[in-house]
Amino acid sequence: MESGVRNAWMDIKYKTDKVKRLCKELAYAKKQLPTEVAEKLMAHINYIEQATCFSDIMSYPPFKFHKLQGDRKDEYALDVGRKLGYRIIIEPLDENNKSLEKEKDINLIKNCTKIVLVVEVTNHYA
Repeated sequence: MESGVRNAWMDIKYKTDKVKRLCKELAYAKKQLPTEVAEKLMAHINYIEQATCFSDIMSYPPFKFHKLQGDRKDEYALDVGRKLGYRIIIEPLDENNKSLEKEKDINLIKNCTKIVLVVEVTNHYA
């Protein structure tokens, strides 16, 4: 797990170097994704970095934030442009970089989480 840039608000970690490059380097993202998706991805990551807690991410309407199920039950998805079909898969982490989803109290997660793991950026409909 690669560490993200530490900032005054949310701390973003990235599951792999490739995911980090995709989320932080616009030129690289434009080579890997459609231009509109790459630009929206950068805007989404910027918003997450500026969030003060997980509830800011959960309540931001353009993200269409939703909990995933099955093998991804500890993860959440943020839409990157509803009609574009891409999404960012994230997981809230505690201060020890452990999954917070085992805390079944969503209020604790949304109000206390300051670290987010970006698991992947994927085309949901591909």
